[in-house]
Amino acid sequence: MNDSKNVLFSEYNLNGLKLKNRIVMAPMTRSFSPKGVPADYAPTYYAKRAAGGVGTNNN
Repeated sequence: MNDSKNVLFSEYNLNGLKLKNRIVMAPMTRSFSPKGVPADYAPTYYAKRAAGGVGTNNN
């Protein structure tokens, strides 16, 4: 694995939040939400998107 991939998949501490990697997900549900406020479906949506470790933390 080259250095840039090592950095991308390495742990990262963001102001005390320990992340497993540096891959993040934009809040994509806002454009589908009334007045930009996510509805009840949002936690399920993000849980499915985060399956496998993307956007999760070590805490």
